[in-house]
Amino acid sequence: MQEACDVLDLLRAHRSERDFTGQPVSDDTLEKVFDAARRSPTWNNAQNVSWVVVRDADKRARLAQYCGNQTWIARTPVFVVLLMDFHKTALAARKQGREQVVHDNVNSLLIGGVDTGIVMATMMTAARALGLDVCPIGGVRRQMQDVVDLLELPPLVVPMAGICMGHVETRSTLPKPRFDLAASWHDEVYRDHALPDTIDALDARMQDYSQALGRPDAQNWSDAISSRYAVPTYTTVAATLVRQGFRFPMPTAEDAAPTP
Repeated sequence: MQEACDVLDLLRAHRSERDFTGQPVSDDTLEKVFDAARRSPTWNNAQNVSWVVVRDADKRARLAQYCGNQTWIARTPVFVVLLMDFHKTALAARKQGREQVVHDNVNSLLIGGVDTGIVMATMMTAARALGLDVCPIGGVRRQMQDVVDLLELPPLVVPMAGICMGHVETRSTLPKPRFDLAASWHDEVYRDHALPDTIDALDARMQDYSQALGRPDAQNWSDAISSRYAVPTYTTVAATLVRQGFRFPMPTAEDAAPTP
């Protein structure tokens, strides 16, 4: 029971840290983190998630730029780029004399996105359990083709997310507000009657949080997220996916028909 409490406390205490020091992370620590992450479940046990560990300072500086000038990527001693990897499964198909076609279906993006997210969460939790600090990064898709070229990724492999991994001088003490459970927990069917109140409550907590950090003019949650979602972002992702070998033909009326 105590071990279960320790795991729950670790999960509830997540912080995305950004003020990394130059303290290196040992290969032994990374091996333990990655060994835990590789045990993550994946669709059909395809294990179609890989990662590139970037410790070279020049590469990290370039990745920081590609990710929207996120300077903490340049400061962290280890930046892990998580990859949706259908190259491995294509090699398996070739070994068996088959042609892989899963990447011609948009469902492959859902497979890769879900599986990468599971591996990413496991990896961050394992790192934090070993005393490391982490910050997840979605910006590797901002200039996806540049990241593909920098990391020399083969066809059917694309960057999905990244993790800054290292140590900070002082950890954050204020937890960033989250929604009440009522905003996410739906019994039997989706019910949105409570959402306006939970959004109001989160906005209020975000204002208190920003005030405590000395940023009283910061946007609340609904203002921040709606301003970001009101403009197109990462608009070159589709072109890079096609260049890397993913093809998503438009569905026909027959495709849209329900499965018998």
